[in-house]
Amino acid sequence: MGSQHHQDDAVRAASDLVDSYQNGRISRRQFGKGLIGLGIGATAASVIVVACGGSSSKTKATTAAGATENTTAGTPKVGGTLREGYNRDISKLDPITTNWYDPAFSAIYETIVTDDPDGKTVAQFAKSFTVSADGLTYTFEIPEGRVSHSGGVMGAKQIAEVLTTIKEKSFIGGVSTVPMDGYSVDGNNVVLKMKNAWLGALNPHKTGYWGLLNIDTWNKAGGTDPKSTYGTASTDGTGPFTFGEWVPGSHCLVNRWDKYPGSNTPYITNKGKAYLDAIRWNVITEAGQRATQIEGGELDTLIGPSYADLERLKGNKKLTVIQHPEWSGFQLSMNRDYPEYFGDVETRQGLSHAINRQGLVDAILFGNGDATYGPFPKTDRQYEPKVEQFNQFDIAKAKDLLAKAGWTAGSDGVLTRNGKRFEFAAVVEDETVQKLIAEAVTQQFKEVGVVSKFEVVDRAVAFEKESGAGQKAAPMSLFFWLWPVPLDILVIFSSSETIPVPNFSHVKDDKIDAAVAEWRKSGTPDAAQAASSNFQLLWAETLPYIPLMNQYATFVHQNYVKGWQPFVWLLYPVYNDVWMDK
Repeated sequence: MGSQHHQDDAVRAASDLVDSYQNGRISRRQFGKGLIGLGIGATAASVIVVACGGSSSKTKATTAAGATENTTAGTPKVGGTLREGYNRDISKLDPITTNWYDPAFSAIYETIVTDDPDGKTVAQFAKSFTVSADGLTYTFEIPEGRVSHSGGVMGAKQIAEVLTTIKEKSFIGGVSTVPMDGYSVDGNNVVLKMKNAWLGALNPHKTGYWGLLNIDTWNKAGGTDPKSTYGTASTDGTGPFTFGEWVPGSHCLVNRWDKYPGSNTPYITNKGKAYLDAIRWNVITEAGQRATQIEGGELDTLIGPSYADLERLKGNKKLTVIQHPEWSGFQLSMNRDYPEYFGDVETRQGLSHAINRQGLVDAILFGNGDATYGPFPKTDRQYEPKVEQFNQFDIAKAKDLLAKAGWTAGSDGVLTRNGKRFEFAAVVEDETVQKLIAEAVTQQFKEVGVVSKFEVVDRAVAFEKESGAGQKAAPMSLFFWLWPVPLDILVIFSSSETIPVPNFSHVKDDKIDAAVAEWRKSGTPDAAQAASSNFQLLWAETLPYIPLMNQYATFVHQNYVKGWQPFVWLLYPVYNDVWMDK
């Protein structure tokens, strides 16, 4: 009972501290001291305090859209370049070889199906689709006369070929499509045959990794060769915009495709070519700069402002803020190639209990998210609430578990076992929120005698150090995942099939592999829920990764931007309907 009271007190303290500062009851200095007291860390605390500025408005986490106007009102105007701020670096614009897909994928490529605002699967490139009663056959009707940006034919034969290539050669295609037997052509139809009925068959097809491209152009540019120029110097997709520029660390530019044949997506209003001349995504990895740029008129739209600036942005009459739950999570890998640190479950559990997740949510996200005790965000349809019995913040329990695992404190307070200090290198991507989390985790580990030394690197280097490409992978990394169907991606993170990428923890666990196999055989909603619950509980207890928290998706646009309407089921907006009234 004492440990539970301690945990509850800490959670209340984190929430009360942020509330007191934002309502002006305590000074900036008192706020900073309080953050340090919560284990946030001196460096992270100072950054958060500076980001808060002088606002005394209380931030309220919301899952509802904040728009107060009709964003599609008026007669659409053609022209202009939409300038969008993006909170991450940009990835290679190749669905097959990229390790991440960004908003530009929604402009350059169409997928065969997609989600509508209600979460229903609808056609996008396809005219229609059907699923057989036994769940073993999916049939996609391909429209006649469709071409890619280069003019290459994109009929049923070509679509089947690109889907097969994605399944066999993409970053996650093979492991995310194990229940799929393969694609074939029947007239104007592409037919997907299943090895067994699987409720998740359509999910991967809606993501950027399944963007439809001209496979001949892709092969000529180099295919899977690391020296391929596809996605960096050119693309050949099927969406309403064509490749313009790609400059990592700076920006990405796309231009309107004037020969775009039109959209089959039911909820898209503008069925013809796009209104905008172009879209430019500006990379802004420092959170404090994002709000400043949209307030100063340097941006028209923004993805992921700093939560410290959220109330100020909501109060700006020239802007509209949209917010909803996000299918995302921050988690710590624990590389099993270092068994001296992470090879036993008691040690992993001890580290997990040392983390004040609610404190992270309140102090870093300003309440705009949720603590996660298992792999899923709480808003997922298949979320298993029983995971909350695990991984609660409890310093006494953390120390007890570490002691049971054989760790003892040295003269300087750092734990040792078998002559090995509990001190290791870790990796974090160069982005403000992730750096703040890494700093906080470092301080919280320090409270139990563990030393983590996070190295800040850019995205490309982070993936290399996490996976161990050409070298031994880092012992620990902070990873942020973003995926519209959590179970689909999280089974990939923990399956032994995917070592070293994206199973950054290099987990080889028979029980987790069995849980993954169970999910791949779930052909009914009940079976899918049972498999999902089993997987979540196993993850929460054995900890292939340490789950931390997830955030709310937040978007901001100038009120003169119309038709830019992010919604919960897609990671990024689509741009067919977007225009600017200025």
